[in-house]
Amino acid sequence: MLDRYMELAQYLVKRLEEKPDRFQVINSEPECVNVCFWYVPTRFRTMAPGPERMRLLGQITPILKGRLMSAGTLMIGYQPQGQLPNFFRVIVSNQAVNESDIDFLVEELDRLGHDL
Repeated sequence: MLDRYMELAQYLVKRLEEKPDRFQVINSEPECVNVCFWYVPTRFRTMAPGPERMRLLGQITPILKGRLMSAGTLMIGYQPQGQLPNFFRVIVSNQAVNESDIDFLVEELDRLGHDL
């Protein structure tokens, strides 16, 4: 089962990295089954990388989580770490999860967050 979770975590990283304008992956090599990233709304996509952009993305993360919860579609954790402001932390740990669920996660984040 753990091998399958690892495969799905890698699949999530791959999907996020396919859309570098929309997602900023913190570590391309997931730590076990943890995938950490920011969602990048449309208005920040032309902003240069740096501390100010990271700060703003950290403010967007809880708002987007609230939208996901209100829609009743996903529950994803977020947290800051050291100098990094809030980021999403997906933990793949359910044997029922498959690639289509990961695809839905990626699309749902964009659907509910693009206008933030």
